[in-house]
Amino acid sequence: MFDKITIRAKVSEAECGHFSDVYNLNKGMNRNGEIVRYYRGDISHFDGVNIDIRLRKQKKSSYYELKLSTSLHKYWEKRNFGELRNDTLFTVSAAKAIFSDFLFNNGLVAARVKITYFEIGLNLPVNYDPLSFIELVQYGFFLGRKKKYREKTMFVDVNYRINRQKTTEKHRDMRKYYKIYDKSWEMAEKKRPRPVVGAPVASGTSDVVSGDAEGFVLRVETVYKRQNESADSFFSDENVERLTKQFFLDWKGLSFYREVKAQKGTRKSEVERARKLINIGAEEYLKAIKCDLDQKKITAKQYRTIREFIRDFKKNELRFVTVISPQENEYNRVIMSQFVQTKR
Repeated sequence: MFDKITIRAKVSEAECGHFSDVYNLNKGMNRNGEIVRYYRGDISHFDGVNIDIRLRKQKKSSYYELKLSTSLHKYWEKRNFGELRNDTLFTVSAAKAIFSDFLFNNGLVAARVKITYFEIGLNLPVNYDPLSFIELVQYGFFLGRKKKYREKTMFVDVNYRINRQKTTEKHRDMRKYYKIYDKSWEMAEKKRPRPVVGAPVASGTSDVVSGDAEGFVLRVETVYKRQNESADSFFSDENVERLTKQFFLDWKGLSFYREVKAQKGTRKSEVERARKLINIGAEEYLKAIKCDLDQKKITAKQYRTIREFIRDFKKNELRFVTVISPQENEYNRVIMSQFVQTKR
């Protein structure tokens, strides 16, 4: 469940030399010949660890700050199975153990370490192509400031192929954002075989795979940036329970696009209005048509007609049938089962 993590700690000049020898670091010097940085560059394809040490100068003193980043999941897989990958099942207990191992291997103790970035996610083995899930995802209700849930739109990430990843808003000032992406596609891009999926196959579908074939993996993930948490309390039972519970509450309410069917004789325009109302909600629909009216995309009469349709929908909703996609049904089933398994 816990994956990428970044830690920071103050280190001595002697420790810098030790890290430099262990990781074969490059050195950066200023004009006076003083070493101001030790760095590795890209994350190593051998151990999955990125390390960067910088000299921090203050008015009366200076110190070296160590920054270490890794994927706990990949680090665990490497030590246990010899391969850097994070598309398998990874439990909370395994994350706790490998984090302690990671600190020990780098000569660190939790009390002197701060966690500044971390990710919590779930790999969901699914029968349908993850692209079909991501395409249907519209928004989620995520916990925001003042302990209130807010609706957040999931946007297509332009850095990926269309509908391979969607995220909530994630500008640099955001301390937390959410993403859903095609993990099996990511692994295929890295030329790694996909894990086997044993779930039953929906009959009569062309975008599913059999249980004994290489399967699809959909991943949901919460990213925490600009954190400053003490490592000695981060993996406490209380904090883990808080983080994992919040993760599940956030992701279990993901909203998928739903098709709408109507009784025979219903006008197409009414079906379209019902579809929009069901998928975006009355409040957002009213905002949208008011904007259309202001921009003269619709007439005042059309605006009144749609507004009255929204107002009277409760009286007429039996004329319409909401169709829940098999992807939404599978998502709701799998996220529960995987959460239970990984929380161990």
